[in-house]
Amino acid sequence: MLAAMLVFIVCADALCSEGGENAGEQSIFSGSFGDAFWTVLAFMLLLLVLGKFAWKPILGGLKARELHIQQQIESAENARSRAEKMIEDAKQQGVLVMQQAIEQADKYKQLLAEKTRQEIFALKRKTQDDVERSYAVASEQLWKQAADIAISVGGKVLERNITAQDNQRLIEEAVAGLKQ
Repeated sequence: MLAAMLVFIVCADALCSEGGENAGEQSIFSGSFGDAFWTVLAFMLLLLVLGKFAWKPILGGLKARELHIQQQIESAENARSRAEKMIEDAKQQGVLVMQQAIEQADKYKQLLAEKTRQEIFALKRKTQDDVERSYAVASEQLWKQAADIAISVGGKVLERNITAQDNQRLIEEAVAGLKQ
């Protein structure tokens, strides 16, 4: 960079010293080698001062900003990955809850079906017992009526009147004989 400046200064000095029709006019290239040297030296000094007091703090601030942005990006990526993991865990938990609900519903359905079956069986047994009792009562009444008719017919045939005790004894004997 310094070499390029020196070449520029030498070329500028050569152009200025040529003179020509514009010799009396002032231009940026008109001047002596000493002026150019001090200008370059002032420029270099300005670069050193700016480099030390301005560019380093600016570059340090930019570097700090870059690190801060990078940390925020990493933090956002970590938060996103945690959120995705939480979503996946929630999905798995939802599936598990659904499976448990289905299993409980199946168990409840089986329990209700078994309870209904038992109630139907108990009702059927009770109905059969009621029918058998009713049949037994009706049969006994029928036998008693048949015995009464037989005794009445027998009494008329024998033409004698049977007492209530005789009647009861004959009924019981007839019923016992018919049951056997």
